[in-house]
Amino acid sequence: MLGALAYNCGPGVVNKSSILKKLRRGDRNIFKEYTAHCRYKGKFHKQLHQRRMTEITLLFIK
Repeated sequence: MLGALAYNCGPGVVNKSSILKKLRRGDRNIFKEYTAHCRYKGKFHKQLHQRRMTEITLLFIK
């Protein structure tokens, strides 16, 4: 999942994100932070939000 986010947003975004910090602490409650990465040129993008929802669903629901 972080690989997909790094590919789409860049490794710098992932390295500075609260998602990585939470995962390192063992906190898996990252839904809000992960789905917040759905902006394009500063504006909310519905398709990016749907992609993030799909990615997090595939990670946690098997």
